Amino acid sequence: MSRARLVADLDTLSTEIAAIENAIDAPHLAGKVAALGHGSDAPPPDMKPRGGWRVSDGNEHTDISNRWLLAALIGAPARPGEWPAVRAAIVGRLRSISAEIASGAGDSAQTRAHARAAVEAILARREFQQSAASRWRERLQERVGQWFEGVLERLGAGRGTARGTALVFAWAAAIAALAGLGFWLARTIADQPRGAGLALAAGSARRPRARDLALRALRAARLGQTREAVRCAYGAALVRLEEQGAWRIDDARTPREYLPMLPATDSRHAALLDLTRRFEQVWYGNRPVADEDARRMTDHLEALGCLRPGDRAI
Repeated sequence: MSRARLVADLDTLSTEIAAIENAIDAPHLAGKVAALGHGSDAPPPDMKPRGGWRVSDGNEHTDISNRWLLAALIGAPARPGEWPAVRAAIVGRLRSISAEIASGAGDSAQTRAHARAAVEAILARREFQQSAASRWRERLQERVGQWFEGVLERLGAGRGTARGTALVFAWAAAIAALAGLGFWLARTIADQPRGAGLALAAGSARRPRARDLALRALRAARLGQTREAVRCAYGAALVRLEEQGAWRIDDARTPREYLPMLPATDSRHAALLDLTRRFEQVWYGNRPVADEDARRMTDHLEALGCLRPGDRAI
């Protein structure tokens, strides 16, 4: 169908939908949506059988979806209280589509061809064809090559010979620079301590030991910082099990992902399970911390070896 015809029908449909007061009357317009733009004529062959209409401009066609509109109209009676807001959204979107279609009504094939040619010309520019890394490499090679060429010319070599030799040296220098960078990165990564990414304590560059975290949990509990105490106690348990070789701590792993890593037959599993439950309820569920939590937390830390029996009095 033509742009002008569809614009007119969309404006009419917007007016009719805006006049519907009760959501139960909305589905009656679904049939009109399917026949939009055809009037009393039979649907032409260029109408899509489902989900939209096809606007033709010469040999070019544009498909416009109406599935959203059919779904909104048919589903309106199920939520009558939301109909005023849904109706306003439908009318606004239809008017936006109508304005967009109307704005392209004066486009000609020649105008579109010129626009396409302009886009292709822009994309053909050098900055769109090369990445920043490749441009940096080319500039480096060019500068090193020019320097070698100047040196060889001052030594009496011919210009052609100098340029070829300089190009070889430029490639060699670039490869050597990249190899040196790779070697430096590899050494830097290898020199980092294992587990340095774990940050159980804010502002700490190195991971604290299990006993340090457990003592921190006791101090936080005495100061009334109960949520922090539970967090430190759970962290102490994780670190202690890592020290015992049960796993490697991974910051991306959730508490529930640690539990299956420790067999249920392991004597430490019950303590870890109870600590995990209390940590999740207090830290994520915002449950108030009770005296029982502090007592059980200390018992589990002693059972896991994070605390010594005399540490309770510290």
